Amino acid sequence: MNQKPILIIETYDQLKAISDPLRTKMLIFLVEQPHTGHMLANELNLSRAKILYHLRELEKHGIIKLVKKEERGGNILKYYQAVARGFIPADHLLSYVESKEATRQSFLEVINRAKTRVLTAPEQSFELNSSNVEEWLNMSIQREFSLSKERFLEFTRQYR
Repeated sequence: MNQKPILIIETYDQLKAISDPLRTKMLIFLVEQPHTGHMLANELNLSRAKILYHLRELEKHGIIKLVKKEERGGNILKYYQAVARGFIPADHLLSYVESKEATRQSFLEVINRAKTRVLTAPEQSFELNSSNVEEWLNMSIQREFSLSKERFLEFTRQYR
């Protein structure tokens, strides 16, 4: 399935569908690759029934899509994937304050996902096989910079 880079959320129903914290966590997985309800239930340590309810809601509002059906052991496995890699509410849906908080929440979810990946990575992932310090720099890249409020807003508009 070809994912769009960004889906602009145009309706309040779509916004409500992705505003649920559990659905946000599910979407992080579904943006990366297709998952079944069972896979998500295992990842999030929740019941399949709860996950399936939320999958149906996300599908109903066009946020995710059924991308593959597979029969295995007499069961039909349904794989879902997010229709886009990112979701942005249309300006007419949010006030500035709500938009700011939604953006902050989105950033925090990305950071939490990165933290989870580091904590669950195999030990070999952190082995340095070279004494060359220059090669160590490629293991992790992070940039931090300070911007004025105006420059930050310009940056977020450009990469939104």
